[in-house]
Amino acid sequence: MKNFEDKDDLIAKVIAGEANGEEIALLEIWKNASVANLEYFTLNKKLLDTISSIELEHPVNINTAWNKLDERISNNATKVIPLYKRTTVIRIAASLMLIVALSFLMKWIFTGKEVQSLQYLALNKTVSNTLPDGSKVFLNKHSEITYSLNKDNVREVKLKGEAFFEVVHNEQQPFEIIINDVIIKDIGTAFNVKALPGTNNIEVVVESGEVHFFTSTDAGLNLVKGQKAIYNITAKQFVQSILDPSENAVSYHSKIFQFNQTPLDNVIKQINDVYDVNIALNDEALADKKLSVIFNNEPVDVVISIIAETLDLDIEKRDSSVILKSKTKVQ
Repeated sequence: MKNFEDKDDLIAKVIAGEANGEEIALLEIWKNASVANLEYFTLNKKLLDTISSIELEHPVNINTAWNKLDERISNNATKVIPLYKRTTVIRIAASLMLIVALSFLMKWIFTGKEVQSLQYLALNKTVSNTLPDGSKVFLNKHSEITYSLNKDNVREVKLKGEAFFEVVHNEQQPFEIIINDVIIKDIGTAFNVKALPGTNNIEVVVESGEVHFFTSTDAGLNLVKGQKAIYNITAKQFVQSILDPSENAVSYHSKIFQFNQTPLDNVIKQINDVYDVNIALNDEALADKKLSVIFNNEPVDVVISIIAETLDLDIEKRDSSVILKSKTKVQ
């Protein structure tokens, strides 16, 4: 396929039943080329199925609906979740961010009625979004949330994975993050929650303000700026501590790193994960070199250069990788 857009157009045609035999065969070859391709196709199909499942109370004129959307966007300052371009039945952003709750937007366009549940999914890229209440959420890779306003007028977020929240506080509509029977309640704050599937801990780190971290059977504790706590699911216990900046707990969101005599292999692992790069060492002996430095949202090339200069290393670019190696001694 010539480019990213051609791929999306072909996927859209096949899913919509408008592709010819040659196009179907071409897509099958592309799907079978990698797991990532198959996953991408599956997400597109899921989106179309979601759209198809929406029940509308009245027949809809598509052109009228698009005009209605244009008018609403022009006259309403409220942020709107973007829908696909008119020229394409299905389009997924290159960041691979999936907005599953298309029913919310479709009903908003066609009927003007509010639907209370939204779901966001980040696959192999981090994703930033503004929720309907104005709060901001930054999803780490392989994470998802479901946002809703429940019958008790509580803004309820169900989380799988990791996310950073900047919450717009509202006494009349409390903001709560729910992970099974564990609850993190906003008291006007910015904070990070990590609840990775398959792990036994739920971790909360507060960047500003205050949160209440508790369960349905335990009053838990309150956390303020600079504090963190871990809840052990098996032991049903909270452990509170002062956050060590060198943990870089929210670097995936801020790209701020503080290393304090940190082994180089640990540094590289964190940089690779956050920047989606491939830095490697040509000698295992370099792994234990210690680095003390602070990076404040620097471009990755600058980060690599500073690491190399600080530890007296050479940089070699090899295909899509960056190799750090000991400087060649001049004879």
